[in-house]
This record gives sequence, structure tokens and C-alpha cells, in this order.
Amino acid sequence: MAQGAVESPALVIAMPTTPPLLRVCQLLNDAGAKYLICGAHACILHGLVRTTEDVDILVEATEENCQRVIDGLSRLEDGAARELTPRDILENVVVKVADEVEVDVSTQAWKVTYTDAIGSARETTLEGVRVPFLNLDSLIASKEIYREKDAWDRATLLELKRRQ
Repeated sequence: MAQGAVESPALVIAMPTTPPLLRVCQLLNDAGAKYLICGAHACILHGLVRTTEDVDILVEATEENCQRVIDGLSRLEDGAARELTPRDILENVVVKVADEVEVDVSTQAWKVTYTDAIGSARETTLEGVRVPFLNLDSLIASKEIYREKDAWDRATLLELKRRQ
């Protein structure tokens, strides 16, 4: 060690044991919430190579279901969702829950609602957790907005659909 340097304790970083997507899905499943994964995680589930830091969910637009979503997300580490009411979810375009996992909750993804999408939704099981997500057509429709990353996602998803 250099002269005058002070030895510092080792830095320990606790890594989450469950991937964020699976943590959110497990909590929502346990709460009985009606939801579909949309956004970047849905793109990934369809095979796109994409990074993301949050989990986007499309939820059924009823007070009862929004309460189930709040109940599930309130079990995240900081309990940030406990401050929400069902009206918050129903009356806002997106509600951002900033907790151990950042979750964006919507009742509509551009023009796509849960009711529109549930009939054709896809589902997979990852590490024992049920993960419902938008099918390719609904995901493409949800990306018809004007953000640059959504335009890239949409073009890539359309190419993926063309190849199928």
C-alpha cells in the first residue's frame, strides 16, 4: 500500500437473486393481477436483442385489478406502490413505480388495451414463473409512437414478423 494510503473495507454489492422481470411477474401472479408484459421485455421475449432497465406492464382497467396490481407491487423492497390508488393507474397514461425494480404501469400501450390484447397474448414460463406478454402484432401496434427507441423496436419487430 502506498505511504499515507488508508485501507478501506471491501465493497460488497448485493446482486438480486431474481431477475427484475421475474420478480415483478411473480408478485403480480401471487396477487392475482391481470396484466401483460409490454415494452422492451416483450421485445426480448420475441427474440430481439435489447437492453432495458424497467418492466412495462399493461393492466386490465378495472379498480379491482388495479388494486391487485398495487398489492403485488407493494411487496417490492421499498413498498413504493403502497402510495398509489387504483384511480392513479386508471387516470394516468403511465404510472412509474420506482422501487427495487422500476415498473411502468399502463392501462393502454399507445392504442392497445389489455382487453384488446388478452385474446391473442402469449405466455411462457421462466424459472417456474408464468410470464404473460403481448403477441407480436399487439407489440408492433403498441410501438406506433414517436420516440426514437420505439421506432427502432417497431422496424425490427416488423422485420421479425416478415421472416416468420
